Amino acid sequence: MALQYFGHYFNLLDQMPLSLESFHTQLSNVLPEYGTLECETLLEIMIGLHAPLYRVSDIESSDYIIDTTIKNINLNEAKLCFVDIETTSASVKNGQIIEIGAIIAQNGEILDTFDTLVYSPFVPEDIIDLTGIDSYMLEDAPRLEQVLKQFRAFLGDSVFVAHNVSFDYNFIAESLHEYDMPPLFNPRLCTLDLSRRTIVSKKYALAYLNDMLGINTAQAHRAYADALTAFRLYEICMQSLPKEVKTLQELIVFSKGKIAYPQRVAGK
Repeated sequence: MALQYFGHYFNLLDQMPLSLESFHTQLSNVLPEYGTLECETLLEIMIGLHAPLYRVSDIESSDYIIDTTIKNINLNEAKLCFVDIETTSASVKNGQIIEIGAIIAQNGEILDTFDTLVYSPFVPEDIIDLTGIDSYMLEDAPRLEQVLKQFRAFLGDSVFVAHNVSFDYNFIAESLHEYDMPPLFNPRLCTLDLSRRTIVSKKYALAYLNDMLGINTAQAHRAYADALTAFRLYEICMQSLPKEVKTLQELIVFSKGKIAYPQRVAGK
């Protein structure tokens, strides 16, 4: 899936439910490379790749409609994967991932962790200065293709959560594409957006919120440490959610500012 289609895909999820015909038409525009597939075949492929979709009979029309599963998942049941990556560039064309850190959590409890460096023959000086990661540290690290396979298995059907999620999600998705791996269809949630709607702050950079909110993760600009900070930030944001937000879909919509929210409270 090319980058320009990601926004259309997630907008399509927000429009659910859709008739089978409408779903097929709009999805063909989002994923033209799969446009020749029958709708049901494409739907099964996407579900197999953890797209949050399901098919249900429409009693009125005796046809099928497509809806999203995240409407039915309560927040305390949602399995969230907090992700952060370090890269040698802002784009896959000019660089690569050199570290992935991730935490799977459910109802405030950490269930599993993922933390690995990734081999790269070169790390730019500005990235070394920012992260402390240099090429010597990566000499014996696993290759990116192997790490992507491992990460995808770790992610499973979890919701992909990150601070400025479009960067991490898109970079990983584009990296998968570079190795001819299937597209990434997991639903995603942005803690940057969520924090802007639940916390009053002068800045919303992860490092700033880490200090301002007293999260105090010791190491910034390293993948696992930043994933841990994002998880703890999420827990703080949850304390200021309106009572009406009870499902995963409602949380994602709320984070995007598409529904009303109460006055925000300052972090302590």
